[in-house]
Amino acid sequence: MAPACCPEGSWPQLMATSNADLNKDDCPAPEGTLQSIPVEGQTDLPLYVVEPKGDFKGSILVLPDVYSVRVLNPDVRSGDRIGSICDALAEQGYRVALAGLFRDEPYDKAVKGPDDGDFVKFDPFAQDGGVDWIKQQTYEKIGPNLKAAVGYLKEKNSDSKIGVLGFCYGTWAFCKGSAEGGIDVDVAVGCHPTSVLENAVFGRDEDAMMASLKQPTTILWAGNDSESYTGDGSNKKAIEKTGGKVHDFPDMLHGWVSRGDVADEAVKAGVESAMTIIMDTFATM
Repeated sequence: MAPACCPEGSWPQLMATSNADLNKDDCPAPEGTLQSIPVEGQTDLPLYVVEPKGDFKGSILVLPDVYSVRVLNPDVRSGDRIGSICDALAEQGYRVALAGLFRDEPYDKAVKGPDDGDFVKFDPFAQDGGVDWIKQQTYEKIGPNLKAAVGYLKEKNSDSKIGVLGFCYGTWAFCKGSAEGGIDVDVAVGCHPTSVLENAVFGRDEDAMMASLKQPTTILWAGNDSESYTGDGSNKKAIEKTGGKVHDFPDMLHGWVSRGDVADEAVKAGVESAMTIIMDTFATM
C-alpha cells in the first residue's frame, strides 16, 4: 500500500542506486549541520540547518515528505534532493532549517524496510501499513514541532521574515499549523500538496482548514493531485483569497519536485521550473 498522502501513480521514494553512490568523490558534501532543539513533551527535534550565503534575506522552514532525507538520517540509502534544495536556498541568502518531523522513524524505515538491508530493492509503494503510519502523524503530535522550529528561526533573527516550504505531507502540516494559529509565517510554498489528509485520514474539515490560512500560499500542483486546486475548486479559491497562487504542472506526477527522476528531460525541466517559482516566491518576503 502506498503512503496515504500520495495519489496513485506518484513518484516513489528517491533512491541511490548503490552504496558507492553515497560516497562518490564528486558527491557534494552537505552545506549545513545537524542540530536539535527541545520540543515540549517530546524528544528533541532534529534540524538540518544551513546558514545563509551573502546578504541575509530571511529564514525558511522546510517540511519534508514522509520519506528519509539523508542529511537528517545519514544511515539511509535514500536520495537527498530535499537536502540539496535546502543548500540551494541558503546560497540565495536564506537561513534554512529542515525539520526532522519523524525523527528516526520516517515512513520507509518505520513501516517496513528490506529484509536484507538493501534499500535499493525497497519499494515503498509495495508495503503494507501506510495508512496506519500516517494516522499516527497527527497535528497534535506534529504541531509542537512546527512551533519549536519557527521559534528557533525567530530567535536567530527576531525581526526577519520567515517562509515555509512543504513537500507532500509537509504541505498539510503547514496548512494545519497556519489554520490552527500554531505557526506564524510570512509566506508559504507547497509542492504536490496533500491537504486531503485533513479529511481522508484525520476525519476533519479540509475546506475549513484551507479557508483559515493566514499567509499567502503558493501551490505547485501535479497532474494527479487533488482537482480541488484547479478550475473553481475550493482549495484554489482559498489559496487565491489569501493572495496566493496555484501553478499547474499537469504533465508532472505527485512528488516530482523532491523525488522525480531528472534523467528524464521533461521531469528535469519540471523540477527546474518549480525551483524558479520557489525562489521567486520567497523573494517576495
